[in-house]
Amino acid sequence: MQCSSCEKAKKKEFAVELDFEACKECGYCLDVCENEVFSPGSKFNAKGYRSMEVKNPENCIGCMKCFYNCPDFCIEIKGVD
Repeated sequence: MQCSSCEKAKKKEFAVELDFEACKECGYCLDVCENEVFSPGSKFNAKGYRSMEVKNPENCIGCMKCFYNCPDFCIEIKGVD
C-alpha cells in the first residue's frame, strides 16, 4: 500500500539496507512498513538472532517509519537518483 498523498515519494526510488549482524529480529520494521518491504529472515546472524530481510526494496516510498522504529539502528534508507 503506497502513500497516496505524496506523489514525489512515489516517483523516487529508495535503496533499503539492513545490517544483518546488528538486527535482533524485533520485527518493528515489519510491523510499521505498510508496503511489505521487510520479511522475517531465513538465516541466523552471529549473535543467534534470525535477522529481518529486505524482501521488496522496490516497494519502499521513503517514509522512514522503519528507520525511526528500529531500536538497533540497523536500517538505512537512501534516495536513488
